[in-house]
Amino acid sequence: MTIEYWNNVHTEKYSKADWAHKPSIFAEQVVEFFPKTGKLLEVGTGQGGDADYFQSLGYEVIATDYSDEAIKNAKDRVKNVEFINIDTSKGFLFEDESFEVVYSHMALHYFDAETTVKIFKDIHRILKPGGIFATITNTMNDPEKDEYNYIELEPGYYQDPQGIKKRYFSIESMQSFTKGLFQPLMLDAKGRTYKDVDPDLTRFVGRKI
Repeated sequence: MTIEYWNNVHTEKYSKADWAHKPSIFAEQVVEFFPKTGKLLEVGTGQGGDADYFQSLGYEVIATDYSDEAIKNAKDRVKNVEFINIDTSKGFLFEDESFEVVYSHMALHYFDAETTVKIFKDIHRILKPGGIFATITNTMNDPEKDEYNYIELEPGYYQDPQGIKKRYFSIESMQSFTKGLFQPLMLDAKGRTYKDVDPDLTRFVGRKI
């Protein structure tokens, strides 16, 4: 997806949505797995609602997003968080073992298998020993890919008629991508968001091996 696409989505849609400015359901569910204090990286912060929630709990938060409009909006709204414009597909410019937690809400399902493997390995690299990785993603149970005749580019990775590419995770594929990197603490298809009515998104929380 192009930067223009995401800038438009954040300007015309997400910046005006009430749910984008409060903690997500997933953030409130998984914080119990986190250490009580520490440095937390959010990947794909959007409007910064979860970043704001985590900093309010006392975490030292760095939050990234591909969209410079998202970063601008988040900076205007949220204090005590360092916001950085980063293209996740190119990896993270952080030192090894920099964070106690890496968290991502609906932002890690846009990449082909090779890129996804690299991203997960990089998340493992920047987590401290025993650190926590938490993410919620699209699910293979999502009917949109079948209803709108998406083209399957590789297993679990599709392109819609507008050319937008998305990965749909199953429990099995999430197991495969995280195997050898993280010990699963939560892995199911029970995730939900305020935006998406389907209550079967893929949830994963793992401890760095």
